[in-house]
Amino acid sequence: MAPHPIPDPGVLKIAKAFQVAAQNLNTFSNSNMSVPTIVNAAFALELYLKSLNMDWQLQNLDEIAKSGKIAWLASRTPIQKGHIPSKLFEALEQSIQESLEKQYTKEERHTPAHYWNKPTTLIAALKMYDGVFQDWRYIFEGRAKTIDIQALLDLLQFFSETISNMPLKWA
Repeated sequence: MAPHPIPDPGVLKIAKAFQVAAQNLNTFSNSNMSVPTIVNAAFALELYLKSLNMDWQLQNLDEIAKSGKIAWLASRTPIQKGHIPSKLFEALEQSIQESLEKQYTKEERHTPAHYWNKPTTLIAALKMYDGVFQDWRYIFEGRAKTIDIQALLDLLQFFSETISNMPLKWA
């Protein structure tokens, strides 16, 4: 495994873009927009988690020297793949899991009253969205469960703010 930054800035940027897309779609009063809102939000959630768990593959340095190229990053892939946010979370380094859980628990104490049933742990919150990306992306297959869009958008905001405030580390 090559040295890589945590969080991965490229993946983090894409996660934020999908979050903004979901937020913008959520402003439409047309109920048909709920599907793309949820799909974009669920994908953003996955990307926020994957930004903390990427593996970088580097090009062979001898080939770079011979070709005169400057670039050295060949590709990057998530260490844990899939569309199950709780599994993506569980694959993170223990210290990252603990840091996120601690921040979530701290913020949970300041939850607005309209979240009377908000999960008290981050892992419980993530489990609520396991499979949502696939199920809502293929909504016509009939597997989509009811989603509180605002709660999902608030969870994205938690990840956006928390990850953006994490110090960049190299692993």
